[in-house]
Amino acid sequence: MKDYMVTHTFKSEEIRQQYFAMGQDMTLDDIRAQMKNENASFQMNWNAGEDNMVMYCWWKANSAEAIIETLGEMGEMFHNEVKEMPNIIDVTD
Repeated sequence: MKDYMVTHTFKSEEIRQQYFAMGQDMTLDDIRAQMKNENASFQMNWNAGEDNMVMYCWWKANSAEAIIETLGEMGEMFHNEVKEMPNIIDVTD
């Protein structure tokens, strides 16, 4: 699988509120189960909660289309900019 970064921009403030309300009842296992299959695997999310209209996600996937397919209906909440990121520099501790 290839590495992708996805910029998700909420389509409206109302949708952003709905998204975070839905997430309150989900465990990490729930998210993992919905966002992982043989073609795409959600890895990590960065967001500022309800203070920002944009979120960033790291995915491993066979294609950009596989990410959108895996997001399903939830993907309709955002304008999704999917970019393959083949060059990774990891200097984590």
